[in-house]
Amino acid sequence: MAKKNTPELWDDFWKLEATIKEKDQHNLLKEEKSIKFQRIEKIIHSRFKDLNGLKVIEIGAGTGLDAALLAKRGATITVLDYSEQALQHSKDFFANNNLKAEFICANALDIPEGLYEQYDIAMSFGLNEHFLGDERLLINKSHFDLIKKGGVAFISVPNRLNFPYRIFKFTAETLGVWNVGEEYPYTRKELRHICNNYGIENYMFIGDSIYSSFNFISPFRVLRKIFNIKPSFDHQKIKMEKGSPLDEYFSYALVLCAFKD
Repeated sequence: MAKKNTPELWDDFWKLEATIKEKDQHNLLKEEKSIKFQRIEKIIHSRFKDLNGLKVIEIGAGTGLDAALLAKRGATITVLDYSEQALQHSKDFFANNNLKAEFICANALDIPEGLYEQYDIAMSFGLNEHFLGDERLLINKSHFDLIKKGGVAFISVPNRLNFPYRIFKFTAETLGVWNVGEEYPYTRKELRHICNNYGIENYMFIGDSIYSSFNFISPFRVLRKIFNIKPSFDHQKIKMEKGSPLDEYFSYALVLCAFKD
């Protein structure tokens, strides 16, 4: 059975994640060329004239990868997490990419009052799926509470309809090697219900690449783990990722884009 999510669990998780400058720079470039970030950036440009000076917060951030990409474009960034180890990892990641941010240690379910309605963009990538019941509603509400009128929240969660992910998760839990705590994927219907519950009328969905989700069940990934094959950090091999019309329905990342009008 998966462990309950606590700061201690995530401290232990991030302690195992090595901070290597070459790796951090490679991951930033890879995310920058992902179809998911291309879609997010397009929405931001349609909403705001300029990214320079936009106030952005990523909550439950871990590395803070997508926030770092917006920092690279001139946004003012805040990274919030309740794991001290995750925040240290994020600080190292930003430093390795010559970027700046403010780092706050706080629980995303109990946002400090001074942060309410202070941001143009609030976002998370892999946070909300770790909650159930009332907390599942409240963690989504936290995003809406953080943004100003006219702001946008990007909430990326695992998609229940992405079967490579579901197969991988079931297998990892069965073998006892699942190490990221309780995790419950979402559907578009549930996210619509949450938006309606909090009076968010203007929203849309995007996804990452459905093709990339097959990496979850790639035999090459398993072999790399077994034989401890080190990854390549060749920037030249990273190509601009392309998407498909199926992404927003069946890809791994189900991204809610909610606008506070």
